[in-house]
Amino acid sequence: MATFSEFTVKSSSHAYAVRIGKGRFDDAVTRGSGVVVVDAALRGMVPERDAPVLAIDASEETKTLTGCERLILAFQEAGVRRGDRVLAVGGGVVQDVVTFVAQVYMRGLAWDYVPTTLMAMADSCIGGKSAINVAGVKNLVGGFHPPEVVVVDPVFLASLSPTAKAAGFSEAAKIAYCRGAQSMAGYLERYDRFEEDPTALIEHVLRAKKWFIEVDEYDQKERRLLNFGHTFGHALETAVGHTLSHGLAVAVGVLCAIRHPAAGTGPVVDALERHCRELLASAEGVEDALARFDREQFERAFRADKKHGASTFRLILPAPGGGVVEVETGNGPREWHDVETASSFALDSLAGRPA
Repeated sequence: MATFSEFTVKSSSHAYAVRIGKGRFDDAVTRGSGVVVVDAALRGMVPERDAPVLAIDASEETKTLTGCERLILAFQEAGVRRGDRVLAVGGGVVQDVVTFVAQVYMRGLAWDYVPTTLMAMADSCIGGKSAINVAGVKNLVGGFHPPEVVVVDPVFLASLSPTAKAAGFSEAAKIAYCRGAQSMAGYLERYDRFEEDPTALIEHVLRAKKWFIEVDEYDQKERRLLNFGHTFGHALETAVGHTLSHGLAVAVGVLCAIRHPAAGTGPVVDALERHCRELLASAEGVEDALARFDREQFERAFRADKKHGASTFRLILPAPGGGVVEVETGNGPREWHDVETASSFALDSLAGRPA
């Protein structure tokens, strides 16, 4: 069983280390000297120190321009200066907010990251992206500002609910699937022994994502494939009033993409579909959230997705035999019918209605 591993991710600004193993969180906190920004629910895990510790709520309302402004003002009040270093401790919301603020505050601060959710550990902790919601549109504003060090400590997994783990596995499975059939098979093997060896799955998925980041840091071509499930999923989050977590919405979004008429088929696609359905079945609140589905909001949010062209939909769909492909279609009534039909099939089947 792996207890500790380390690898490097290359970016245009600098290379950064990813350190995975038990006890690494304590090392990051005790050795750091800068301000800490922590999920308010985890404030008790950060010991008192000379530098300020700022707690923020891990909510979608925090992940807005208003929420970022509050943190900027907190930095100013705490005396954070150019050249200081920030340590972010939390899940995706904390990561998005700190990445964005660290990029723009005094034209840039160095920062380190300790992800505390499985979704952040196995996905978002590398890549350097920030994504902020504006006027109800998911991830409309953001940028790229990689950390200096990422520290993944499985100590946080014990506090996660089955629902939170299902959300993380959903993103992890998506990444492995996008990398190809062999990567997906490796993920499923490590998933079966996750409780005994969580670091093996996390490292496997992060190394798969590392490939996309290093060949296409700024989302111009290959890295866009990792949006698989997100175009449907982001619109779904809006349509259910954010009562479904991002990771679970991505799992539903993957099921929607699988049912699109232009999607490829095959045994690897079938395995992914089964896995996503198993993950959603293990989570609480999915059926209640989907019962809130607002079709008009879904269409509005889907059409507003930043990945689309002015007169086209850009969809990431399963390719025959595994992996994914970007498909560009029109955005007229016929193309919208395909989107709506695929979404309805997935949502009806999850709700137990005839699809």
